[in-house]
Amino acid sequence: MFKKILVTGGSGFIGFHLHNHLAHDRIVNLDLEEPDFDYRSTFIKGDVRDPKILAKALVGCDAIWSMAAAHKDFGISRDEYFAINEFGTQILTEAATAAGIKQFIFFSSVAVYGDSNEPLTEGSPTTPSNDYGASKLAAERVLEAWAAEDTSREVMIIRPVVVYGERNFANVHRLMKQIDKGQYVNIGAGTNIKSIAYGKNLVQAVLYLLDYIKQGVSVYNYADEPQLTSRMIGETIAAALGKSKPMTLPYWLVYTLALPFDLIKKITGKDLPISSNRVQKFTTPTHFKAEKIHAAGFKPSFTNVEGLQNMAKWFKETNQ
Repeated sequence: MFKKILVTGGSGFIGFHLHNHLAHDRIVNLDLEEPDFDYRSTFIKGDVRDPKILAKALVGCDAIWSMAAAHKDFGISRDEYFAINEFGTQILTEAATAAGIKQFIFFSSVAVYGDSNEPLTEGSPTTPSNDYGASKLAAERVLEAWAAEDTSREVMIIRPVVVYGERNFANVHRLMKQIDKGQYVNIGAGTNIKSIAYGKNLVQAVLYLLDYIKQGVSVYNYADEPQLTSRMIGETIAAALGKSKPMTLPYWLVYTLALPFDLIKKITGKDLPISSNRVQKFTTPTHFKAEKIHAAGFKPSFTNVEGLQNMAKWFKETNQ
């Protein structure tokens, strides 16, 4: 177990939950933004691609948790993804080598697998279908090469599914806002599995896995069980927000209604909550299995239903 860790991107959503699970004097947080939550950890403002800042941040640390990443569905170029996710990881490994650090925890993504209608496991082929997934896979390759240089090094790669929870403002938060405003409908049968993971469970899982870390490279998916369909996710959120069960419309109708928003998006250059691509993504199965960590005995504290209920409570209390 580490004595002190450098956490890159520790001011974000997962960093917030890490601060709630770990003594703050064991965290050095390197981020471009100061946390907007209460913290007593060491904060250093800087970019993961700045070797001088990294050298300063790594003093006294014996492990790295790499969370900093470029990750948005819209508005990021391929070059930017690779500059941050791959090149940033390369600079981090060089700094780790200089500091004599042997342990590296990397937060990757199931996006490295690409698209599939079948459940995917850690043994599935990695064929990313977008620039984000390709850049994360490239970063993994950097870490594999770093581990191969010294057989005493320990690299753990975590590939989470869509992560949600209190203080998260990404996909599930957008869905929650739509349901709260009465702008959401079930699309078709809604029987497609959408793998999701509660932020608190994810942090607990990684801390649990530290007892199993070994020399070389270990890869773990993370998704919470039992998994939910898109209809179950929408209806669980609606109930938690005190809203009526969403109405159901056929896929072809919702897809057609979304097409004008594609044109608006193209003209304005703005990301919109409604588009034909979002309709297609939400109705497509994204089913990932976290077989290795569950086989290792990890039992999450919350189910997905409980996690969504907790997030909905925070959403209502904070007017988010």
